[in-house]
Amino acid sequence: MEFKMDVTLPATAAEIWGIFFDVRRVATLIPGCENVVEIAPFREYSAVMKQRIGPFKLEVPTRIAVESYTPERDVALRAQGRDKLTGTTLDVHLAVALKEKGAECGVAVDARMQVAGRLASLGYPVVKKRSEEIFTEFEKRLRAELAQFGPGSEAGSA
Repeated sequence: MEFKMDVTLPATAAEIWGIFFDVRRVATLIPGCENVVEIAPFREYSAVMKQRIGPFKLEVPTRIAVESYTPERDVALRAQGRDKLTGTTLDVHLAVALKEKGAECGVAVDARMQVAGRLASLGYPVVKKRSEEIFTEFEKRLRAELAQFGPGSEAGSA
């Protein structure tokens, strides 16, 4: 399954990069993301993803490995996890590219996700729809975060 998101945000690449690699901050932007731990800065993280998709309630302990990055430009990562109750496994490859456009920044996200186990039995359309809802909510929360802690605010420089 593939997902793409291409948005322009009212922030610099440095501001967006700062949010993406502040694990506490970015965790609040990802629906269902909890217990984020930085194991090795810019290399490895863990988290628990909790989602309800169709009749399934998933709790997926996830290991996130940063495969490559160029500060304030791009990052590629892989997230893998398995829900113990349903046996569902997730394998996500995510690439994010930042491109400044004056006072704004373009954010292009390209994600590939493989789902196996009981969740896969729901079928592609159900899983894809829920994944798109998660991406949409992430964008909404990121925009709110940028508005709250944007340039010139005291909270944004903390």
